[in-house]
Amino acid sequence: MTGQEIELKLGLTPEDADELRGHSCLASLAKAPPATRSLVSTYFDTPDFALAAAGLSLRIRQTGGGLVQTVKTAGTGTSGLFRRGEWEAPVDSLEPDAAHLLETAQPLLADAAVVAALRPVFTTRFERTLFRLAEDGVWEVEAALDSGEVTAGPHSAPISELELELVSGRSEHLFLLARRVTAAVAARPLALTKSDRGYRLAAGETDRPVKGRPPRLSPDMTVAGAFQAIARSCLDHLLVNERCLLATRDGEAIHQMRVALRRLRSALKIFRPVVVRDARLPELRREVGWLLESLGPARDAEVFVAEILDPVAKAHPDHDGLAALRAYWLADHGVRTAAALEAVASRRFARLVLELGEWVEAGPWLGTPDFPGSRRLAAPILPFATARMGKAARKLLAAADDHLGRLTHEELHEVRILGKQVRYAGEFFAALVPRKQMKVYLAELAELQGVLGQLNDIAVAAPKLTGRHMAGGRAKAAGLVAGWHQSRRSALLKEAEKAWKRWRALSLPWDG
Repeated sequence: MTGQEIELKLGLTPEDADELRGHSCLASLAKAPPATRSLVSTYFDTPDFALAAAGLSLRIRQTGGGLVQTVKTAGTGTSGLFRRGEWEAPVDSLEPDAAHLLETAQPLLADAAVVAALRPVFTTRFERTLFRLAEDGVWEVEAALDSGEVTAGPHSAPISELELELVSGRSEHLFLLARRVTAAVAARPLALTKSDRGYRLAAGETDRPVKGRPPRLSPDMTVAGAFQAIARSCLDHLLVNERCLLATRDGEAIHQMRVALRRLRSALKIFRPVVVRDARLPELRREVGWLLESLGPARDAEVFVAEILDPVAKAHPDHDGLAALRAYWLADHGVRTAAALEAVASRRFARLVLELGEWVEAGPWLGTPDFPGSRRLAAPILPFATARMGKAARKLLAAADDHLGRLTHEELHEVRILGKQVRYAGEFFAALVPRKQMKVYLAELAELQGVLGQLNDIAVAAPKLTGRHMAGGRAKAAGLVAGWHQSRRSALLKEAEKAWKRWRALSLPWDG
């Protein structure tokens, strides 16, 4: 069987999975009693994971009624929604069937040396309860409730999730059903498939913060398709780091989640001329703002300790006041991190991610063929991208001209924000312009932003170092810290001026 698999994945606690088996949110839509069976799947790859590198997965599943070989592509994902190519065929043994691999038309699977090198990499074992859900004449969905584990050598991880696979209907029906489920139990969109988790176990990888990946754009894409690809990359960036944050409490994951949200807001700004302001968008913007505000204090507290206090404490290791000052602000950091974790673990967060995914995939902004904006959405992306990158760059140039060193803190902050918007636009559209030129352009801009970021950290730290909560030894230490960083400001301004001039001297990559 060949086709495209469209499914939405939700993570569950074991307790919520048990509750969901008998919950009316599924049972009331079921067209037949659910069926339960045990499934064992063995995933294959070469020793150097060539299939995974090519965005492919290969498994043989023991279903109780025989063996089924399945190949899937990496596809695209948004807020737990995955669209992937899928090829299934019955096989006679637990060895990959080369003839059926050829049927996929994937060049790598036609390579005899690759096929000969295939070996088992990891295994999934789980109990699946399958519900067939439908609304007559509108949609049909297979809901698979899976509980078990994925194993790679001595390593294992639990599986507890709900897969909603579209049989007929549209992708928005999966999101509507997912929201019905999340109203009943604390389900959360998943950014990783079972095979993703298996590969991470096999490679010995642990949950760690991940930087955003560039969207896969090509010049033949439409404006609408490019916006969806960019928004998907932002939401994937958010969800992967959400998983890391809840598992490890790593402050860098909070930072990456904030970057993902800022990238998404920048994408909305870039595509504002063509993204129709429907009734849902203002509320989504407000909820994104809520999440940024929930994460911001924890990140600010971490930066204050690591970038403001720690360098001075390292230079004065025997200063008792500095130790007391650091302990005070570390406690503050702990409180703010706990608040960020609470927000991310909330149902409000899960609901926001689902609503964003639904809006990106099927929101009113897409319009209809006769909608006034449909022609612009269907236009090729390259002219739109170059125009928007050019506008962002002009705004940045106008904000500082050749007087960066004489700007106030507020004006420097504005330059920094505009610089981020230029950088995000460049990163989004980098695949559409000469690679080498864009790489240099973005690298110089990143260096400028790094220096402006240090200046901003110093300015933002001042109120924390002069507040009434600074008393006794802490007050003296705070004065030492403030003076230490103020002494750096002049040199940083000169460095920023040089970085600004280097960036201004570059030709625009999209004008070449």
